[in-house]
Amino acid sequence: MLWLYWRRIRLMVAGFAIAVLLAAALALLASTVGGARRPVATRGAGRLPDALPLRRGPVTDPDAAKVRRGLVLMNAAATACRTVAYHGLQMVAWSASGGSDAYLIEVWHRAGQSELAAGDDDMDDHVPGTSAGGDAAVGVLSLSPRMLGLMRANYLIEYAGSGSSSSRPALIVAVWRHDGTLAARYWLDQVTGLPLRREVFDSRGRLVNEGAFIDLEIGAKGIGRLPAASARAWSTQLSARRLPALRKRGWTVPGMLASDLTLVGLTTTATRSGPILDASYSDGLSVISVFMQRGQLPASLPGWQRAMVSGDQVYLTQPSGLGERGLAWSSGGYVYTVIADAPQDTVTAVVAQLPHNQHDGFWVRVGLGLKRIGSWFDPFG
Repeated sequence: MLWLYWRRIRLMVAGFAIAVLLAAALALLASTVGGARRPVATRGAGRLPDALPLRRGPVTDPDAAKVRRGLVLMNAAATACRTVAYHGLQMVAWSASGGSDAYLIEVWHRAGQSELAAGDDDMDDHVPGTSAGGDAAVGVLSLSPRMLGLMRANYLIEYAGSGSSSSRPALIVAVWRHDGTLAARYWLDQVTGLPLRREVFDSRGRLVNEGAFIDLEIGAKGIGRLPAASARAWSTQLSARRLPALRKRGWTVPGMLASDLTLVGLTTTATRSGPILDASYSDGLSVISVFMQRGQLPASLPGWQRAMVSGDQVYLTQPSGLGERGLAWSSGGYVYTVIADAPQDTVTAVVAQLPHNQHDGFWVRVGLGLKRIGSWFDPFG
């Protein structure tokens, strides 16, 4: 999923970097990058029984039968994501107090192979791959064994009833935080076990993210012609054994971040100005990527919004505070970009934990060189 966010964000920032060199093009580039998404209408996908609350108090004595069935269903879902062939259109929607956003992802999967996906603004550029270093698939509904393991460690999983989604009968699984608040709901296909729909709630019980198939064909015959996979390898996977050496050289790569987010993937990309490090974190539901490169941001990024997050000033790709967004700032000779598929309170906690300049004014963090900034903003071009 996060490859799609990074593609959009890097396109915007590339425009900003060029604008630093060519002031006359600022307005044109900023306006060109905007409006990459088209809103889509959500389609009803079944409702949970009214008896299932958003909060039920601390989970101290769960129903053992419901927990067992919920775990069996989610294990079957993780297996289905690897073994079931499908082709479909997913709707992804984010909502927050400042507004809402929705877009489409077309996905293809052949049993035993990587999922392919294309966003609604780049249907002609199909990029295979995964987020979280191979542990989270590109679509918002796919579930890997590693992600399920993290979910089991951080949440309580229970069977919650039956319903329907994408015009298919479904079994519903609820994912609870240990303080008794509802974190997520999954609708799993009753026949194949494939996830059909997912809702994610923040700690206050507000629906912040929904992903659902609005069109789905299951089976090899329904896949049709798969898109050509991009041959461009944009990153190299690093092993956990490299962490001590990276930290010794000044790279901030925590093993864990706030809200039980565990480091699940570490990749590097070589650019003309130096490597870009991508550390991916997940708690089984949310995925956050932290991109790092040596350098500093310029004094302004046209088209981005300045905001205070946990007392630190950052740039935002979206001013509305949506969960699917990017944040960027400079600190200690490094540029940090956070791309989040997570509730806003989780993003806030993560940003607060990462390094920030405490004494230097935000607007005096001048870049180390326009060539350096430009190559960072378009590392894959």
